[in-house]
Amino acid sequence: MRLSLAILFCLFITRLFAQRQDSTVTDIAAIRYFDSIENKCYFLTAPKNKVGVSEIPYLAFPTTPRKSRLVEDNLMEKDCFVKFTLRNSSDSAKEVYFFPGYYLKSLKLYMASPEDIPGTFGAVALNQEDSAQYSRCQRLTVGPHQEKVFFARFNFVLTNVNSYMPRIIEKDYLGPWVMTVKSRNVLLNVTTYVVCGILLLMIFYSLAVYLQNNSKEFLYYTVYALCSVVVLFLKSYLNFQPSAFNELFEEYLDIMILSIGIFFYIGFVRRFLNTKENHPFIDSVFRKGEPAIIGLLVVFSVIYFFTDKYIILNILENYVIKLFLFVLGIIFIVYSLRKRDPLLNYLAAGNISLVFFSMISLGIIVFKWRFFSGNSIFNPALVYYEAGLTLELMFFLSGLAYKNKRDIIEQVKERERFKRENERKEFEKQMAMLEVRQEERDRISADMHDDLGSGVTAIRLMSEIVKSKMNTEQYPEIDKISNSANELLGKMNTIIWTMKSSNDTLESLVAYIRAYAIEYFDGASIKCFVDVKDITEMEVNGEKRRNIFLSFKETLTNILKHSQASAVNIIIEVIDKKMTIAIQDNGIGIDMSKLRRFGNGLSNIKKRMNSIDGEFTIVNDNGTLVHLDVAL
Repeated sequence: MRLSLAILFCLFITRLFAQRQDSTVTDIAAIRYFDSIENKCYFLTAPKNKVGVSEIPYLAFPTTPRKSRLVEDNLMEKDCFVKFTLRNSSDSAKEVYFFPGYYLKSLKLYMASPEDIPGTFGAVALNQEDSAQYSRCQRLTVGPHQEKVFFARFNFVLTNVNSYMPRIIEKDYLGPWVMTVKSRNVLLNVTTYVVCGILLLMIFYSLAVYLQNNSKEFLYYTVYALCSVVVLFLKSYLNFQPSAFNELFEEYLDIMILSIGIFFYIGFVRRFLNTKENHPFIDSVFRKGEPAIIGLLVVFSVIYFFTDKYIILNILENYVIKLFLFVLGIIFIVYSLRKRDPLLNYLAAGNISLVFFSMISLGIIVFKWRFFSGNSIFNPALVYYEAGLTLELMFFLSGLAYKNKRDIIEQVKERERFKRENERKEFEKQMAMLEVRQEERDRISADMHDDLGSGVTAIRLMSEIVKSKMNTEQYPEIDKISNSANELLGKMNTIIWTMKSSNDTLESLVAYIRAYAIEYFDGASIKCFVDVKDITEMEVNGEKRRNIFLSFKETLTNILKHSQASAVNIIIEVIDKKMTIAIQDNGIGIDMSKLRRFGNGLSNIKKRMNSIDGEFTIVNDNGTLVHLDVAL
């Protein structure tokens, strides 16, 4: 029993010592599924294409493994070399796969015996079947109880999503491991596909609007949404899948498609908002920005296809192109927020969301920000860009709903404008007819003045001549003829004044009333005072002038006949387009119970004022106070 324990103890110490001695050696017989060998690999870099194959065994590899998984920018411009040792402690040959990390452009493996590295150094044959299954994994074979030193030579893809993660994977586990890699971030992929589905709906909607209304701006939006769908879908679908197309997409196509989408979005905004007429400043900025975007993409393409300068590409992509697009977005946002245009504000809100989350996404890519620990869905940069894109789409749809509502209102306004235009034409037609009538009024008044006026004047003069030639004999008929002629001449003058269109003003009405009142009481024992307040130029049609004057005239007649007054005060003023004529006498007043003797005169005044929407009031106030009020 003691002997057995001693033997076991010696075996344990021997194995432990052997493991300590060979801590840099990976025993592939002990691997289950896969194993990380980062702490057993020695990593170095050399200028690209400067190290020959025969020189690889003599490279001065460091004595300590590389600890960081992050790939610095300068590594993309160099050849990378990894040295590691595999041992097979089993009694049969073992086949495993070596995987150096994600997003490699090339991978070549070389093998040697530890005892004679230069002499036994040779390339490991590439198995085409393995390359088809996962192109950046290469099969390695180690015989029973053998130990081999391997050298890996590879280049990283010119992108910032590379990672250095050397793995040894069991041969039979390669398929499940590939499936595990492809199914990584399933929730993020689902989210991405949902966003792509929403954008596809917007594409169909935009195409429908373009086909129905020939709205070319929606064709631009279709291209923008399609570019966004392509970038998001390929980012998710090709994630961690090594292929020549994925390498091209990660290095070149993603920024090109994204920038082209922004280019068409700018074209959409210019046409959707009609910036050339409505917003000249932002139109000028965008017109200068469009060729600048094309120029930057051309420069990026030249550097990509004709050089291997990743640092320049990275600066151009993340610090020039994206920064330029960011500045364009900020200019548009600042301009939009200063304008009180709801449609512009909706687009600005969408751009604020997209710019904000795009900056977070860029910070995650460039500065390796992490907001949550572990494999959280909120760590990838893509999820923030998708959030910004979704919010931008929501605000755009809100703006589109507002625009549709505004267009409906504009259509209603347009119909109303046509209606008002027709009404205006009808009004002009009526005005033309009224002008003809006024011309006819002027002609009649001129004829009355020239023909009837002169005739009545002649009758009055002849009657006065006859009276002067008569000595003592008196003929009352002659007096009646003279009085009737005078009265008829006064009425005719009033009719002529009323009919003449040039007198259709407030100033003419007030002047005529004032002159008539002073002349009317000139030969009587009643003193007349007329006070005219400040009046403004205003049109008063002939009918309204006539009714106001006749009402005023009837009031003066009543004062002369019945008031027994010695003075009359007349105040004329206009307040808020309402004319008030106050006629105050100092006579005996009016007996309100005996209005019948004034019946016809007062009734006529009231009818005349009602016919022009005016008011007539009469009260006792130290005599009689009459108010004639009418809106002009």
